[in-house]
Amino acid sequence: MWRIYLRIFVLIAVVTISLTQVLSYLTNQFYAEQLEQYALKDAVAQIFLVEQYLDNSQGPLWFTRFKTLQEKTNNSYALLPLERALAIIAPHNRQRLLEKKVVVDFQSEAYFRRVDTDNSKFPGSANQVIYASETKDQDPLIAKIKRFQYTLIFLLLLIPCGIWSYFHWRELQSLSKTADDFGSGLLSSRAKVRKSASVYPLAQCMNLMAERIQRLIDSQRELLHSVSHELRTPIARLEFGLELLKNDANSKQLEPRFASMENDLHELNDLVSELLSLAKIEQQQALPMQSVNTAEALHQVINSLSHLLQEKEMSHSLHSETSTISGDPKLLMRALSNLLRNAAKYAHQKIRISTLSNASGGVDITIEDDGPGVPENEREHIFEPFYRLDRSRDRASGGFGLGLAIAKKAVTLHKGRIWVDQSDLGGARFTISLTSPA
Repeated sequence: MWRIYLRIFVLIAVVTISLTQVLSYLTNQFYAEQLEQYALKDAVAQIFLVEQYLDNSQGPLWFTRFKTLQEKTNNSYALLPLERALAIIAPHNRQRLLEKKVVVDFQSEAYFRRVDTDNSKFPGSANQVIYASETKDQDPLIAKIKRFQYTLIFLLLLIPCGIWSYFHWRELQSLSKTADDFGSGLLSSRAKVRKSASVYPLAQCMNLMAERIQRLIDSQRELLHSVSHELRTPIARLEFGLELLKNDANSKQLEPRFASMENDLHELNDLVSELLSLAKIEQQQALPMQSVNTAEALHQVINSLSHLLQEKEMSHSLHSETSTISGDPKLLMRALSNLLRNAAKYAHQKIRISTLSNASGGVDITIEDDGPGVPENEREHIFEPFYRLDRSRDRASGGFGLGLAIAKKAVTLHKGRIWVDQSDLGGARFTISLTSPA
């Protein structure tokens, strides 16, 4: 907010000062003659004093009276050479000055008058010009009052700037929160600002964009869910037909082919199951939250995957007393199971699991292995659906590129974070960071 506040205040101040200077210049250009006449009328008393007091004296008396004027009046009096005075005043007033007429300079609030034209006042007086100007800010009180006035103007200018900045900042915060919510998966989030707000057109465009994106994503999800469901029936028919074909053929030469076909059907069936799981998770907005001990959940996951982990060297540091968070147990266990399956698939020998309290009062769950790891430029992409590293595309490693996508979606629904980096075991280290219970 302060950034907007200072910028708008500086902008208004600069524009105000600039406009004042420009308007003053234009006024002087277009109304110069009228302003000169006004200034001449305003200086009538001073001119009368000079004409009646100085013009009736000569020689030393003239200088004595001129010095008295300098001392007794509130104006500043000085003598200027005629050449210098002619250079100062506007060209159209030079002839007036030569004729001993009063010439007013309204910009500097001063006037010029030639002493005489025949050197009768003192030697060389025809080449001297009386220069009279207002004494500015000699009184400390006047200067103090003017400083107070300018300070008060700037302070009063701060108030409307502050009010406008506050409402503008609040509306921008609303847009920012909507963008964050939408980016985190809350597709129904919309920006709500006043119709009179300056960002209202932007909010309308943002809401229209969000609505279109939501429709596209919902259509994609519905299509994926429908196709996955529809695939269930033909897969079941293929499995049934293959089983009948095996019984009718009863040939050992065809058994390898039957086994390969069964593996393909099982793989297709697993893919459909993963797609349905992903679609189901993506459709969830609110979770059935309850207290979950992550250490106990990890023990259950490890026991359920004992057939995959029995040949691996497992080590874990699970702290039950500091591992309680609020969440959906089934969804969290699904995410942990996917990460542990991934570790079992790529680990050469060692897998390490640990839980640790984090700064937010929640828990960080770390699963590491001594496998080949994940290249740094691939670490952001491996959580995308169907994204697989080059080495996992062979049939031996299996997988569809959905396990990590499901894990990330499950963690995101818990308002947590998941990332991968390098483990000191040599392979990948996956970390899930969850917040404390509400």
